[in-house]
Amino acid sequence: MSLKILVVDDASFTRDLIRRTLRKQFPAVEIEEAVNGRKAQQMLTKVQFDMVLCDWEMPEVTGVELLKWCREQPKYKKEDVPFVMITSRGDKSHVVEAVQSGVTDYLGKPFSSEQLINKVVSAAKKHKIDGKLSTQKPRESNAPGGVSSASLDVLMGAGKSTPVQATKFTNPDAPAVVVKDVKIPTLVRFEAKQFRCMIVQFSKTEATMFIKSDDVVPQVLGQAVLDLEFGGKINRLNYYIQSVATTEKKHDSTFLTVILSLIDQDSEKETFIKQLFDSL
Repeated sequence: MSLKILVVDDASFTRDLIRRTLRKQFPAVEIEEAVNGRKAQQMLTKVQFDMVLCDWEMPEVTGVELLKWCREQPKYKKEDVPFVMITSRGDKSHVVEAVQSGVTDYLGKPFSSEQLINKVVSAAKKHKIDGKLSTQKPRESNAPGGVSSASLDVLMGAGKSTPVQATKFTNPDAPAVVVKDVKIPTLVRFEAKQFRCMIVQFSKTEATMFIKSDDVVPQVLGQAVLDLEFGGKINRLNYYIQSVATTEKKHDSTFLTVILSLIDQDSEKETFIKQLFDSL
């Protein structure tokens, strides 16, 4: 019998990323998705899941509230079902709260495919259900939309690659984005690496920045966490990397222009971004 995993996140981009990564590595695993904590509660009541991967910040029912609810259910006790919290909240108080609520493990955003897989394997081993995981390689086939498995490897940032010159993924039907020219020095994280950056253009859904990257090149469609401050409050916002280009006209340039697109669909963060944008 294969492992049943429930992925809970209000951002469709993150759910898709997790689903594709796990299905590629563990083709026999059954994966279901919930768009928020309330929906997750309904699904967890109807179906017995073997593992839960959950975002912290969600509307209505947060990830930690869902975790506490799970641990109160007879069939989702800490010793029975692993619960992995996935979030950009890495400060000590939130980690302590998650641990006290019965979390099995903690995966910080942004994360790589390898980090996600390692956390799933580790959580499965702790509960002696790793035998349900299949490491069999999937048959070579085309992914939805005519994208090959090999192409998905590139898009997901597998392996090493050189900077992508003017590669950009856009929706032609999307409304025009109002952008402001700014100069905002701050911090951005790609996987396990933190960079100082300068945001030079900002909108309610996108951010364009300059970074200096000596050894790590951000991967298109990878994740990023951007620190933004307004009104004395720093917010960690989740983005995906829409494009990466060399700032200088040479192949070994360490200065990159990176465009980020917002993943978060949380109302509080949207309000924060609107207030910040209006103040610029």
